[in-house]
Amino acid sequence: MSDALRTLSSAYRLARRRFGRPGSRRNDRWLARGPRGRLFRKYVVLLVALVSFVLLVNAALHFWFSYNENKTAAFRIQQEKAGSAARRIEEFVDEIERQLGWTTAPQWAAGPIEQRRFDYFRLLRQVPAITELIQLDDTGKEQLRVSRLTMDVVGSGKDYSQSPGFTEAHRQRVWFSPIYFRKESEPYMTLAMAQAGRNAGVTIAEVNLKLIWDVITGMKMGKGGYAYVVDRDGRLIAHPDISLVLRNTDLSTLPQVAAAHAESSGRPVAGPTTMVAKDIGGNSIRC
Repeated sequence: MSDALRTLSSAYRLARRRFGRPGSRRNDRWLARGPRGRLFRKYVVLLVALVSFVLLVNAALHFWFSYNENKTAAFRIQQEKAGSAARRIEEFVDEIERQLGWTTAPQWAAGPIEQRRFDYFRLLRQVPAITELIQLDDTGKEQLRVSRLTMDVVGSGKDYSQSPGFTEAHRQRVWFSPIYFRKESEPYMTLAMAQAGRNAGVTIAEVNLKLIWDVITGMKMGKGGYAYVVDRDGRLIAHPDISLVLRNTDLSTLPQVAAAHAESSGRPVAGPTTMVAKDIGGNSIRC
């Protein structure tokens, strides 16, 4: 901007030397007539147009750079908020794993069945997200089942030896299942933990992920913003509007969901890191 003004000032001084002082009456009359007067007017109009063009270009570049800076800052804030939500959800799952851990001690598994049943009741009270607890022996047979949804079962002997909850827990000690939906609406996850010691059994917990809603609704994402959680297939797990979760909403077609999945899996992401896309309601958003 200052360079353009200095150019205009220099051009004015040059015109003044060539054509005289425009303030004098004799020169004004002379400039108003004759070819040199017309040339001066064309020169001034061209100069003003050139300087105006430079000023407009400068203003446009300034606006463009400011817009990009603001967009980048907004994207970084959104990244921080998303990272904070992910950490809180991770803490939610870690707490369930920690609470389940004391049922994997060898002395607990060897205790009386009524004591184990009482301990499962107490665990259900302490962790509302757990809806069902199952104890398997070292061969994968069900010894005890305590549930919020069905009748308790003792010593059924149901065979889980080929189920991933038993085999993967023995291989990894702690196993998290893919997310599934009960009654095609409520998101669930199975958490299985191998008990300590030789010839150990497995404790299985069915976890209702609908309670992640409490984590999501407590987050502030700016004016009108919100956070939501999807699984690896793009199905909605948690959202401030719980009815969307219960309707088994599929968000896999949203570009921001596809980009997030590609980034988490290490695949290259095409396009800019920030984008304008559609939200669940079809409104344009920056994400």
